[in-house]
Amino acid sequence: MNSLVSSKRVVGRARPLLGLLLAVVLLGACRVDNVVTLTVKPNGSGNVALVTTVDAEIVANNPGIESDLSFEDAKAAGWKVSEVATTETGGLQVRVSHHFNNPQEATTLLNQLSGEYGPFKNMSLSRDGKDTDSTFTLNGKLEVNGGMNAFADGKLLSLIGGAPYKQALADSNQDIGQAVSMTFLARMPGKVTSTSGTPDGIDAITWNVAFDGSSQDVAAVTENTAVASTIARIFSPVLFWLLMLWLVVMAGFSGFVFFTRFRRSKRTPTA
Repeated sequence: MNSLVSSKRVVGRARPLLGLLLAVVLLGACRVDNVVTLTVKPNGSGNVALVTTVDAEIVANNPGIESDLSFEDAKAAGWKVSEVATTETGGLQVRVSHHFNNPQEATTLLNQLSGEYGPFKNMSLSRDGKDTDSTFTLNGKLEVNGGMNAFADGKLLSLIGGAPYKQALADSNQDIGQAVSMTFLARMPGKVTSTSGTPDGIDAITWNVAFDGSSQDVAAVTENTAVASTIARIFSPVLFWLLMLWLVVMAGFSGFVFFTRFRRSKRTPTA
């Protein structure tokens, strides 16, 4: 899928899941945790996934809440949507993900996760070099403006049933930051050379989204060098010519042996 197609189709993809977040907040949420994960492979492909988990108290206070959720538009647009699963503690969890073929498509997906009010703004992923020796650069900004407005545009409200939540949104004075958390996790190939986030020492960089209107820069650079592949690429011509030399030497040696035996056979007297 090219980036133009992605940019047209992805607009509505993540919003049903953000609708889940909005719905539980308006219904008196106790805790909603969200993790957005960007996973990039050495060739620049990968996936973007959004996992939302609501706690058991929300489920207990709002029986049948999962039936209010509709992901048909997301599925039709190419997102993979998991079943709404029950967690070990009695909460609910759902995962929505989408594959991308290159950094340009990843950029489109990240920027369409949220609208004017955030939290993802001016996101970009780029890759320079080859699969075995490349540099990945991630840039952008995490910022939530207008509190609940970040999750309350007209298309969103229509996707989650609109009418039951519009009045609740108007009446709600809840601090969204007390009820909602969002973490952005980036897994990019290679060694982290610089970042504004928190590396975990293995393969991930983390940023926590603030809901107080403050802005946070997203910046990360990783360098991926596949040592074995690089060495193989460098030495493969040398090994090729060594093989050719060995074959020539072996051919010469075989010829020498054959010639020597032939001469000896000529010198052997006949009866």
